[in-house]
Amino acid sequence: MVNTRSTRYDEETTTMDVSEILKFLQQGRQEDERRRQEDREEAERRHQEICESQQVINTRLNAFSGRIDGVEQQIEQENREEIERRLERLEDTKRQVQKEILEKIEGLEHQLHRTSITDSGDCSTSPGTPLQNSTLMHAERSVHKMLKPPTYDGQSSWSMYRRQFEAAAEANGWTPQEMATSLVISLRGQALEILQSIPEEQQNDYDRIVGALEIRYGHKYLRQVYQSQIKSRQQRSNESLQEYEADIERLIHLAYPQAPKEFLEQIGIQTFIDGLLDTEMQQALRLGRHTTISDALIAALEFKSS
Repeated sequence: MVNTRSTRYDEETTTMDVSEILKFLQQGRQEDERRRQEDREEAERRHQEICESQQVINTRLNAFSGRIDGVEQQIEQENREEIERRLERLEDTKRQVQKEILEKIEGLEHQLHRTSITDSGDCSTSPGTPLQNSTLMHAERSVHKMLKPPTYDGQSSWSMYRRQFEAAAEANGWTPQEMATSLVISLRGQALEILQSIPEEQQNDYDRIVGALEIRYGHKYLRQVYQSQIKSRQQRSNESLQEYEADIERLIHLAYPQAPKEFLEQIGIQTFIDGLLDTEMQQALRLGRHTTISDALIAALEFKSS
């Protein structure tokens, strides 16, 4: 009898223990679920904060970029206005110089006319002295055939421009000071900025201005630059074979102006082939024999059309 009661007690106790364990496990799961929910809410809250922070940062960056653009536009506008003011001053100087030159020519012409009448009594019939005739011809040429040199902005060949300018100066009979004034008036863009490196009292010195331009744009100071460009020259994606070959020839003559023709051709051929975009064309041209860069260009065009 005792054993039966003991067994029932043990069964009841075991049943209660299992119930307690299940209850405990249920509470644990609920607690875990609650914590996971809190973690999700915390993660969402942090994500929301990050998104808001990013929006604030983007807003500030946009505002900052806008201020930068505004400052850049202001600087550009100020630079443009300063250049326009300088150009206006130069144009005023040009008009003043032209006026003074014309006044001097008119005075000289009038003086020569009076001298001719005084010496010969009749300028229409007397040929006058050789000096008078020469001076009068020079004055007439200055009045009626004044040549205006082109402008120079530093983008074209300085040596070619200087040749044109001095040819016009010789035809116009300019003095060195008049040449300096006309050269200053003819400068544009980056070339005009060279005047900033020349003291104002020396800006009437033609040789001083030419020397500064020669240092900046003269070929003999840029030969190493041209040689470096030859070594790194590659055909551009939008560049035709003809344009590519022409630019290589230009660079070679600038880099080696005194070199023999055979040397220039060999350098040109090597540069042309090494810089081709089409590797198959490049390989085909390497197998051929070319004596001039024009031969290499013709071979490249034939390969392209085949």
